[in-house]
Amino acid sequence: MTIIVFLLVLSLLVFVHELGHFVVAKSTGIKVEEFGFGYPPRLFTIARHGDTEYTINAIPFGGFVRMLGEEDPTHPESFAAKSKLVRAGTLLAGPLMNVV
Repeated sequence: MTIIVFLLVLSLLVFVHELGHFVVAKSTGIKVEEFGFGYPPRLFTIARHGDTEYTINAIPFGGFVRMLGEEDPTHPESFAAKSKLVRAGTLLAGPLMNVV
C-alpha cells in the first residue's frame, strides 16, 4: 500500500510540475506540440486540442512538455525565438508549481 501511495504522490508532483511549464509556455505564445505523461514510447493519445497532443506513455516515472523549436529560433512561436525572460519563466514554472 505504501508503494502505491508513493507512486500516486510522485505522479501528482510530476503532473503539476509539467503543468507549470505547459501553462506558461501557452500563455507566452510558445507552441506546445505535446503534453506527455510518462516517457515514450507512446501508449495512446488522450486528446488533441489545437496544436497540442495529450498523451499517455509507457514509462510512468515522469512527463514532458514538447515545445516547438527548443533549439531552433526560426519559427516565431518556438521556444528558442522567445526572449530570455520568457524562456527562463517557462523553465522555472515547473519547480515553482511544485513549491506552490
